[in-house]
Amino acid sequence: MIPEEKVHAISDTQSLLAFMSEELGWELPSPATVDELTFEWTGTELNLSENVACKLKSGSIKQIQPFRKGQPWGIFLVDFATTHLYTTALRQVLRRLVPSRRTQKPNIPAWQSENLLFICTTSNQEFTFAHFSGEKPERARITTFGWTPQEPVRTLCEFNLPALRYDYTWDDDKWLKEWQRAFDVERVTRKFFEDYTKVFVELQRILHKQAKGEAGDEAAKVWAHDYALQFLNRLMFIYFIQKKEMAGR
Repeated sequence: MIPEEKVHAISDTQSLLAFMSEELGWELPSPATVDELTFEWTGTELNLSENVACKLKSGSIKQIQPFRKGQPWGIFLVDFATTHLYTTALRQVLRRLVPSRRTQKPNIPAWQSENLLFICTTSNQEFTFAHFSGEKPERARITTFGWTPQEPVRTLCEFNLPALRYDYTWDDDKWLKEWQRAFDVERVTRKFFEDYTKVFVELQRILHKQAKGEAGDEAAKVWAHDYALQFLNRLMFIYFIQKKEMAGR
């Protein structure tokens, strides 16, 4: 598991890339600036709409230099000039990077949707890793994980980020499968419910122990079950509302 304090220490794209190099083995020259590690693609080169380009810092995106020749992944930095990520803008960027005779320029490299990794930042220090799955970009399903400075990061430190480790011995198929695991929602969901169940059972046990002296054993069990369920459900509801408000959505 990646130490949570190391994730919270990330403050900008430069420190993020240093983290990916030091903690996940990404083959990025150090020391080096973001500009030295990337290629810039302007909104004009990508044929982005004016509405999308204006949401991007400097109206462009940056491609991280390949770790090795002919690597299967295209890794892009998308720095939004706004306080949150626009998935519609990201989807248009996706459409410009996949093979298409209608929108692709000859000098722009192309990848399949599932072979693209987007690392997005916003003006309020929100970091988001995004991945699309599906053959057709207009219908591809987006999966994301990320954090803000005040947000808990335990799950992504345990599951998402470790899956983005790089091993130079991997062949292309292995590399594709390993990084796609970072966006395996079912795996994270299973872990969530396992942890939820443990907390629920323990809370129910404590409540039952406190209540059975004042009521019958069966009545205490029913009360402890209902109270624990209601308490945890309301706690989760408050958390999601708080997260939504912090994201400005």
